[in-house]
Amino acid sequence: MLLEDEHGRQYPAHILVLNTTEFGLETEAPVPGRYVIRLQENLWVEVAGVPFKGKNNVHVFDILCVHRKQGTARRLSREEYQLLAGSAGELIQEISRHLPEHLQDLVREKLLAEVEKSELINALRVGKVMKYEGGRFRYLSGQADLDLPMEEAEKLMRQAIRQAEHRREVIISADGQKVFDLHGVPFDHRSGGLLAFDITEVIEKERKMHQQEMQAYREAIAAVTGGRLYLVNSGEMEKVISEGTELARGEVRQTHDIPEARRAMREALPVLDSRRQHAIALCLTEALANALKHAGGGCWQARQSGDTVRIIVQDRGPGIKTSELARAT
Repeated sequence: MLLEDEHGRQYPAHILVLNTTEFGLETEAPVPGRYVIRLQENLWVEVAGVPFKGKNNVHVFDILCVHRKQGTARRLSREEYQLLAGSAGELIQEISRHLPEHLQDLVREKLLAEVEKSELINALRVGKVMKYEGGRFRYLSGQADLDLPMEEAEKLMRQAIRQAEHRREVIISADGQKVFDLHGVPFDHRSGGLLAFDITEVIEKERKMHQQEMQAYREAIAAVTGGRLYLVNSGEMEKVISEGTELARGEVRQTHDIPEARRAMREALPVLDSRRQHAIALCLTEALANALKHAGGGCWQARQSGDTVRIIVQDRGPGIKTSELARAT
């Protein structure tokens, strides 16, 4: 097909996926932009490219208006969708032609909806659609070489069929290299459909974005506090906790545990003047009161490494949301 802009320039386009309100096209036509697609002599469609970065010249075009001989509409009709769906639409027409007349439209609509979903999944190239019946899977569409954990998939389908409701699980492959999003949909008491998506790249991208976000927060918070406050990850924290020699430790579960912690700390500290001892005891008191208030308690320890004493307070409170870190700091 051709996309034609307001100046009459034409751009070849190939339909990859479609529904009644939008096209997924492979084309070199500039996006965003408004175009006309002439499907037949008395049928043409106005579309607008969605302004986001496509891949390999693949873009989404929203349908703005469908012009027909008998009038206009905001979306394609079922018959027009069949025209564009090609052989799938023709097959559905043939299948439904032998049904009782009062059922034909209903069956065609349901089958076309399934074809539309299937073609969308095929276009994604990260999914697989299978039918489960009598303890066996049959491949229907999507990425044929997607190596699924079939034991887990079968367990999911049995649960969905037994409970007669949609079931979903995120499964990690045995080698830890792949992450799959599995959806089990029951059809009846012995069969159902499985939709499986390889979301490994999505998870990895989210992980990298989170790392970048946390690194930005770390640098910003360290800068605005003059190096007095750092965010660390669990690996870095394990190293901090294990450094040096333990001098004292304790737990705080009740308010009266705090004075006991101060006493144990004073006894464990090297000889210091009273002013510095008081300052350290005050810091410990504040940290333990915070753990008690927000986490119901926690534990503490003092460790010495060379001429440095580090006091560590740990709790399992809810923490501070990333979005609230700046304000909290």
